[in-house]
Amino acid sequence: MKIQKIVSDITNSNIIKQHIKRSSVDSKFLARTLLLTSVSKDVFAYALRVRNTLKNNLIEEDKKIYTAKMDAASGVATTISQLGAGFLVSSERFQNFFSDKFFKKLDGAELKNAKNALSAFSTLIIASVFAKRIITPYVACKMAQEKKKTK
Repeated sequence: MKIQKIVSDITNSNIIKQHIKRSSVDSKFLARTLLLTSVSKDVFAYALRVRNTLKNNLIEEDKKIYTAKMDAASGVATTISQLGAGFLVSSERFQNFFSDKFFKKLDGAELKNAKNALSAFSTLIIASVFAKRIITPYVACKMAQEKKKTK
């Protein structure tokens, strides 16, 4: 019961209400909020992976350190690449360029709704798929290999 009251108080607070109100009218704000939520989840997950790897006594010490460094490098690369790609894609210049190409026949409210949907969708897809699945593995492997060579 206590947790339910706490959650209810938080969700009914003025801060949350203002955030929801702003998100409903500002697609850039909504896209960036979704992006930051996704990145925060990834940072937390990578931090746990590093912690669990370092505490796992079943892994040999040299492999443990390399695995932890690889996870840390992946976490940093994921965070930077997702934020960079997400903020680039959610920019008005980027969104207007693609909206004008995709939605030539729309106008008024239809165009606004299409732009809002494109902004949120493209920001998350580009940040999650492109940055996380293509850029991060390449960069993290290079970072971990460099650290191994210098040792």
